[in-house]
Amino acid sequence: MPMTAAVTERSPAQFTSVLRNLFLGALAIRWVYDVALFAAMGQAGLMGADSRGYLRNAEIMAAQIMQGAVHGWAWLGSDLGVMPLYPWLVTLNVALFGHLAPLTAVIMQGAIDAATCLLVYRIAKSIDPRFALPAAAAAAINPTQIVLAGIIYNDTLFVFFVALFLAGAVSWLRKQGWPAALTVGIGLGAAALDRIVVAPWVPVMIVVLLVAARLIGRLRASQIGQLAAMLAIFALCSAPILARNVTEYGAWSLTNQGGSHLALWVAPLVREAKDGTPWERGSAEMEKRTRERFGPAAANPFTESRRYAEVGREELAKLGLPAIIKAWAIGAAINLASPAVIISPPIAQLPRTGFYATPGHSMAAKIGNFLFHSDSAAYAWALLIGAAGVGVVRLIQLCGAFTLVRDRQAWPIVALLALWCGFILAANGPVASPKYRLPMEPVLCVLTGAGYALLRGRRPQASA
Repeated sequence: MPMTAAVTERSPAQFTSVLRNLFLGALAIRWVYDVALFAAMGQAGLMGADSRGYLRNAEIMAAQIMQGAVHGWAWLGSDLGVMPLYPWLVTLNVALFGHLAPLTAVIMQGAIDAATCLLVYRIAKSIDPRFALPAAAAAAINPTQIVLAGIIYNDTLFVFFVALFLAGAVSWLRKQGWPAALTVGIGLGAAALDRIVVAPWVPVMIVVLLVAARLIGRLRASQIGQLAAMLAIFALCSAPILARNVTEYGAWSLTNQGGSHLALWVAPLVREAKDGTPWERGSAEMEKRTRERFGPAAANPFTESRRYAEVGREELAKLGLPAIIKAWAIGAAINLASPAVIISPPIAQLPRTGFYATPGHSMAAKIGNFLFHSDSAAYAWALLIGAAGVGVVRLIQLCGAFTLVRDRQAWPIVALLALWCGFILAANGPVASPKYRLPMEPVLCVLTGAGYALLRGRRPQASA
């Protein structure tokens, strides 16, 4: 039977069986990984650099809830730089399971990530049914998803909602309707409640959908209403965060982290790209400059953020556009090429010098020293073997990109997915880690499915 028939002529029962097996397979991989790390390392096997902060804040909030001491804006959490959705998830686990909360939280994350694989299936199927199963299988065995689902981080929850709004947007581009529009709105709103980095993407996405609908001749009053509904749902989800920040701190901003991120991370990394000054030294100098100019930290965290932003912008202006472009290019390359194994706790916690502290008179020398002169031989081998694997997968994905570009009917979808990946690389800038690549993984898995189809000699067929 031809491949097209095999995909399109499945009975509903067969289709349900495929999705069930896909979900259960992805779930089993993640749960085995989680339990194995917990058995071998205890809580440390489920922790990354920021995990203990999430867990500590959840323990405090759970205790306050039990005492009836959480009121008003306190329900949004005590850390203004962290959106409330993921802290609520961790707090729920602390309240229900106590000291087992790290394990139960990643168990939940495993189930959420297995559901993300189903959304990848949906995205790929909307482009070409033959891409769907290999794309979803790629997501099920994707090391980046597996590793991050096993760490107390908010990224797995975020990428689920990313996959949700991308699936809705792709469906809407194929056939405009209210179910797809509401899916997009819910995905965008929930993603913002987990990581506010998605906020600048919202107008970009609405414009892409608007232009695409206009070009294909389907822009009517109902479609404009659907786009407005997407914006409205996103705005309603973000409104409590903005209302708290305005009423409590007088700040028309969704987060207070922009300034410190710019001054203590972005600017020092741009400087390192320009003249080789190590990030640690550059960050310390930026902190010193901020304190010398403004004195002790302000009581209002948004005032403090504006101070950092002022110093950071000045430094970037001094460093110049070529250095900024170079730093962004280096960050994008590392984000795309670095293997997820290096952030898996058994590898990440090996004694060694971190990438940002690795010496080198240039970025190339720094990367070379990190790859080939690591303090830990085990870490170096894991990094090199993992990077080789990433290289092979990227070649398959290049084949997939070629396949998608050949299908002119899929161009609006390709443009949307490409812009999303470009947005994530731009938002991350010079800050590099496999962790920051995760929001791109649904798209990368679709490319893997398309590349697999091409390499298997199956010509793509646009879905109806």
